[in-house]
Amino acid sequence: MIPDSLKTLIREPLLHFVLIGAALFVLFELADDGSTVATDTQIVVSAGRIEQLTNIFSRTWQRPPTDEELEGLIDDFVLEEIYYRQAIAMEIDRDDTVIRRRLRQKLEFLTDDVAATSVPSEEELSAYLAANAESFQRDTNYRLQQVYISPDQPGDDFDRRIAELLAGLRAGDVEPGDGGLVPASLDGMPARAVDASFGAGFAAKLDELPIGQWQGPIESGLGLHLVRLESRVEGTLPALDDIRQIVEREWANEKRLETRRAINESLLAEYDVVVEWPSTRSGSPAATP
Repeated sequence: MIPDSLKTLIREPLLHFVLIGAALFVLFELADDGSTVATDTQIVVSAGRIEQLTNIFSRTWQRPPTDEELEGLIDDFVLEEIYYRQAIAMEIDRDDTVIRRRLRQKLEFLTDDVAATSVPSEEELSAYLAANAESFQRDTNYRLQQVYISPDQPGDDFDRRIAELLAGLRAGDVEPGDGGLVPASLDGMPARAVDASFGAGFAAKLDELPIGQWQGPIESGLGLHLVRLESRVEGTLPALDDIRQIVEREWANEKRLETRRAINESLLAEYDVVVEWPSTRSGSPAATP
């Protein structure tokens, strides 16, 4: 039986990071293909490096390189290595924003791989689903009829016209309204689609309406509407088995962010950071630890 304290330690992201970093170091030492130089003026293109160049070419072009193409790949690698060494010797990699960002990205990719090794248990997924129920809950669905009234239509008594339209609809008359971009009848439209069609917040207004009665006018991003809500099916939280892949994806993303935050805090703890504010900045000290 594994103690709870040991289980917690095993799941600690920083421990994963340290172990993977050590494993990568050992793997690099064991699998060194010999392309590392013996002296500053020697470049060794090992058999392992040539195989790597061949594999990259084959994956890209779906065929192996010819002898002439392979020689060109080797020549290009040699020149790349020479240019790299010259650039490092001249220290032109220093204070280069593009290089700094690329190196940061590569290190972040390594830390993200740490999080990717975590496999959630059934209990963890269930707890995550319960804690983030709002994100996974299915939308409320609406079935309704609506009559559009354009606020730009001319008329001496706009309010009276609306009242007459509403009275006619309640009496069973067919009132055409002013047309519009939205269909007169909507069948089973989810809340997000309703807001996308009528404007943000319109679905919330439908939640206040009784079922089976013409009501309004209700304002939208398009104008005014007289609405008869036929049915409203409340949104529900699906069972874990029904959306397992989605929950696993979101859990993994949150775990990746947690791991990155933890590693950032660990790295920051190793440095003494001093911010030297410009003297022209009002109310700021010259240097802030």
